[in-house]
Amino acid sequence: MQCKWIQAIFVAMLFLIWLAQVTATEMASPDSSEDAWLVGKWELTFDPDGDKKDFIEFKTNGDAISSGELGEVEGLYLVNPESIKAVFTYKEKDFIMTFFYNKQKNELRIVTSHTGRESIYKKISTQQ
Repeated sequence: MQCKWIQAIFVAMLFLIWLAQVTATEMASPDSSEDAWLVGKWELTFDPDGDKKDFIEFKTNGDAISSGELGEVEGLYLVNPESIKAVFTYKEKDFIMTFFYNKQKNELRIVTSHTGRESIYKKISTQQ
């Protein structure tokens, strides 16, 4: 019972941090956003564990959508100086993911908790 209470507090804190970030972002002009590089759809391009392709879309308002074998799963994300923290809720369980980006900000890397191996996401070009 105590674990669920702690988890609820953690999710609430993450939501409040997200809300503060969204409020600050809305006050800034859209062109001045340092995190504009992240917005858009990212594709899993390398997975040493052989998982099927999936996608993550980061929206300007702090929402994120993961799509793949499980369908679409909605969540929230926060950008930190070295990583992106995302929380997705599936079947009443929260999954916290940490993506690390490189200096060029063209790859997101995530280490899976069950194998400790690194997978890579790359942004899908929006140019046609």
